[in-house]
Amino acid sequence: MTALIGRIITGALVVLILQLGAGVHARADDPHLGIIEYEIACMPCHGVDGRGSGPRAKSLKIAPADLTKVTKSNNGVFPSEVIADIIDGRATVAAHGARDMPVWGDRYRTKTDTTETPAEIDQRARAQIAALVRYLKTIQEK
Repeated sequence: MTALIGRIITGALVVLILQLGAGVHARADDPHLGIIEYEIACMPCHGVDGRGSGPRAKSLKIAPADLTKVTKSNNGVFPSEVIADIIDGRATVAAHGARDMPVWGDRYRTKTDTTETPAEIDQRARAQIAALVRYLKTIQEK
């Protein structure tokens, strides 16, 4: 049963990644946007459970952080703004490399179609980042 669930999840992720790679982005009002963003941008290093055990984790010079302990390490407060700054590149994280080449790339700010204005790109990017931050808040250890 566990193997079947794993295959279903893997298949869904492949389809989603192919869609996103083709310029089809989840809508900002999609209730699953946060986990979609996590699966694409974070899971390869931080793992399915957020504890730093993703498939790319062993190849990194610095082990990925356990994202379930962010609140614990900040005196019981989830620092949403700081996390958003890390995701969008305003704050640096040594394991993510230089800011000119973050692991997740610049996909948040890529045009989804030729008519998209810079303001629309920014609005979409902020919505994606906010959704990811909300999701990360839900996986915190109590």
